[in-house]
Amino acid sequence: MGMEQAATIQKKKNKNSMGREAWRRFRKRPPAVVGLCYFAIIIFLVIFSNVFWNYQTQAIEQSAATRLIWPNAEHWFGTDAFGRDLLVRIAFGARNTLLLGAGATVCAAIIGMVLGSTAAFFGGKYDTLIMRVCDVMMSVPGILLCLAVIAGLGTGIPQLIVAMTIGGFAGFTRVFRSAVLGIVNQEYIEASRAMGGRNFYIITRHVIPNTIGTLLIQLTMNMASNMMVGAALSFLGMGAKIPTPEWGQMLKDGMNNIRTHSYLVTIPGVVLALTALSIMLIGDGLRDALDPKLKGRV
Repeated sequence: MGMEQAATIQKKKNKNSMGREAWRRFRKRPPAVVGLCYFAIIIFLVIFSNVFWNYQTQAIEQSAATRLIWPNAEHWFGTDAFGRDLLVRIAFGARNTLLLGAGATVCAAIIGMVLGSTAAFFGGKYDTLIMRVCDVMMSVPGILLCLAVIAGLGTGIPQLIVAMTIGGFAGFTRVFRSAVLGIVNQEYIEASRAMGGRNFYIITRHVIPNTIGTLLIQLTMNMASNMMVGAALSFLGMGAKIPTPEWGQMLKDGMNNIRTHSYLVTIPGVVLALTALSIMLIGDGLRDALDPKLKGRV
């Protein structure tokens, strides 16, 4: 019993030291730290929007007296064609935009992790079948596949998440398969088999945990991409329904007055671009922090 406790304590110490080392290397990347700070601000607004603003009075109720006011001390981002405060709508719209990006990314990652890890682990005809399905899915442009799915399911945020998940899981599957192929022939996998470990146990306790670094990097990169795709589809009228606040939908609403009130498009567009950029910078920082080949250089 004492040896088991000692092994458990040592394992926890190793994980903590690896985490501290990764954080130290992450902090060495100023762009990644800036991206993390900006993204933390967005998350703060998502969580505490209700504390700072009254959505009913500032983003739902319409007032002709406050229509199309340029940014000023009272309305930092101005107001839209219905008199609604643009800053409040952007803050509350961040929830839906991040939900689109994160929801579709996480769902696609779960499917890709299961299919990719099992395909690499078992191989044979199962691996061939999964890879051919991925080839078919990836042969169709992602946004075109999303439009086809939305045409069948209808518009709305849940439908858009399902559509982007179907269009994105094949890429995750290939990435995880590639990562797992470098793991399944390691000595500790063979040792686990020799000790009677079942396939499910080996996959969940040895294979998948060793792909966490790859998972984090792919999650951040794909989340930024899915945010942009979701905003583009909302801009085309295939995403969030009016009057749901969503950055792509806000871009579409602002196009009616872009000639005279350009801030209705530029401000949501800049916020969307900076948020996607911050997530990609975080992904770059994670890639450098978790890559063992760069350990001696950072």
